[in-house]
Amino acid sequence: MTVRLAVVSDAPAVASVHVQTWQAAYRGLVPDSVLDELSVQERASMWERGIPRGGVWVGFVDDAVAGFCAVGPSREPDAAFELFALYVLPSAWGTPLGYELARAALGAEQDVVLWVFDENPRARRFYERLGFRADGTVKTETIGGAELREIRYRLTGVAG
Repeated sequence: MTVRLAVVSDAPAVASVHVQTWQAAYRGLVPDSVLDELSVQERASMWERGIPRGGVWVGFVDDAVAGFCAVGPSREPDAAFELFALYVLPSAWGTPLGYELARAALGAEQDVVLWVFDENPRARRFYERLGFRADGTVKTETIGGAELREIRYRLTGVAG
């Protein structure tokens, strides 16, 4: 298992992981119609534009991209840094890949926030094991007509 910064040629693999993990992790939470219509091609285009900005890390298992993490300056005015996405294929759930991606992407950042669906206990447990804690901030996102509550988690004092 290796982790490195993503390059543009990783975009199709990142997009595939993105779609597959959404379909596996959010089935029963996000409407099936939304999940079934996710397009690897559209996500690849999005990642081709996003990867050159930096902050996207990829994790490999057996020489294939099995996960990714995207980080950068926070969109939140009260935080310095944000973890925008961290996804690993279901085949890599329970392995150290997610931890290694987070460790590489977060480095020495001292104030990091992320948003997670309230009804996603697997992700919440993962982030809590990394030291993130719910900070009391919540919002509702509407996806495909479903209102989904999101909880903001915060990590302070990360050691690189």
